Amino acid sequence: MKKKIYAVLGLGLFGASLARTLAKEGQDVIAIDKNMNHVEEVADVVDSSIQADFTKLDQLKESGVGASDVAVVATSQQLEDTIVAILNLKELQVPHIIVKSKSRAYEDVLLKVGADRVILPEIDTGIRIGKELASHHVNDLVDLGSRNHISAFPVKDEWVGKDLATINFRSLYGINIIAVKSLNEPYKVDLDGDYQLQAHDELLGISSDDTLKQLFKDK
Repeated sequence: MKKKIYAVLGLGLFGASLARTLAKEGQDVIAIDKNMNHVEEVADVVDSSIQADFTKLDQLKESGVGASDVAVVATSQQLEDTIVAILNLKELQVPHIIVKSKSRAYEDVLLKVGADRVILPEIDTGIRIGKELASHHVNDLVDLGSRNHISAFPVKDEWVGKDLATINFRSLYGINIIAVKSLNEPYKVDLDGDYQLQAHDELLGISSDDTLKQLFKDK
């Protein structure tokens, strides 16, 4: 991941978690909140934690937010405050603006006033967990967009003892296998077609939303 400067505006549960994660991933983070307690909670992790009101343009300027590559308005309590924050970030010519929203009804409004992306964490989390619970044999690890995912899933009984070339996952199921994890071993990515699957192996593959759901619907 190329190092960038991220400004996180609002340090509630979502914003603080985002700021910490970005910092731990080696990114430069400017974390801003009006509440000093929230600011202090991330001060030991991020590059810069500042008590400021992000609805005030002059305070954003002084905080150095104008130098950020990406700004995330990480609170959705007041729609008016979010809109003002977007306008301020546009004024500071921040290249990419991401905004948290608590309602899909606000999405069009936020995009029209200048947000590049609107996220709905509660809705997105509900969808992800719902899919996970409904397909408990499949663990979606990465959403690639366009309904594709990198997912981990177990070996079905009928695959045990067969090699990858014989099963031909891509042709038969539309799954691209990218790694195999044997019991108590790390993932093996340098696979060849004669690898024989074992009962306790775990497969890592790229597939569409419905592929693995259908494959494991009877389990």
